[in-house]
Amino acid sequence: MASGFKNKVQAVWAFIKRTAIKVFEYLKVAKMEWIVMISVFILDLVAKSLVENFLEFDATVPLIPYFLNAHKVHNYAAAFGSSWLRSWMGNIGARIFFCVFAVAASVAFILVLIRNKGKSKVFRIAVALFVAGAMGNCIDRMALGYVRDFIEFEYFGLTIAGSKTWAYIFNIADVALVTGVLLIVFYFLVLYRDHDKKKIEFTIDSEPTESDGGAAVDSQEGDVNKDTIADDVATENTDNTENTENTVTDGSEEIGDGADDIATESEASGGGEAD
Repeated sequence: MASGFKNKVQAVWAFIKRTAIKVFEYLKVAKMEWIVMISVFILDLVAKSLVENFLEFDATVPLIPYFLNAHKVHNYAAAFGSSWLRSWMGNIGARIFFCVFAVAASVAFILVLIRNKGKSKVFRIAVALFVAGAMGNCIDRMALGYVRDFIEFEYFGLTIAGSKTWAYIFNIADVALVTGVLLIVFYFLVLYRDHDKKKIEFTIDSEPTESDGGAAVDSQEGDVNKDTIADDVATENTDNTENTENTVTDGSEEIGDGADDIATESEASGGGEAD
C-alpha cells in the first residue's frame, strides 16, 4: 500500500510539473491577454473600493449629468441584477453557486487560453475579459457575500417605462464579463470561419502558378529531363563502346585462329611435296 500511495503522489507531482511548464511557456508569449486580464481586474477592485469608502449605501452621485451616475448598491444575484437564482436557491445557495461557477469557468478559460496561445487576438482578449470579470465578482461574493455595483445610466432626463434611469446597476466586472461573452460569440460566428477561409486561401496562394511558380516548376522539370537524357546518352555510348571493344576482340581472335589454320595447312602441304 505504501508503494501504491507513493506512485500516486509521484503521478500527481508529475502532472503538476507538466502543467507548471505549460503555464510558464504560455506566459512567455501571452503578455497581451494577461495585461488585459490583470488591468481590468485591478480597475474593478479599485473602483469598488472607492465607491465603498466614499459613498453611502444607495447614494447617487452624477458623473455625467443626465447620462451616467455612481449609485452604490449591493447585488446578491448575478450580472446586471438578475435575481431568479437567489429566489430559487436562497442567499447562501446562490452565493456558493456563483463562486463555484466563476472559479470553474475561469480555470476552464485559462486552459483554453493556454491551448490557443499565439492565435486570434480577439478570442484571447475576449477570454481575458471574461476571466477578469468572473474573478472580480467572485472576490466580492467570497469576501462580502454580495457584489458592489455602482454604474447607473440615465435616459438623458427622459422618463421611459416610468423610470428616468436604466433598470440595471452594474460594475466594471459585469461589463468585462458580458463583453467577453459577446466577443467569444462574435468570434465563433464570424471571425472563426474567416480565419479558416484565410488559411485555405493562403494554402492555394502558396502553390506555384503558371505566371511565377509554374514556370519555375517547368524549368526544373526540364532540367531534370535534360539530365535524364544526358545520363541515357552517356549510358548508351558506354554500352556501344563496350560492344565495339568486344567485337574488335572477337575479330582479332578469329584472325589469329585463321592464321594458325593457314600455317598448319602450309606445313602439311610442304611435308607432302617433300615426300
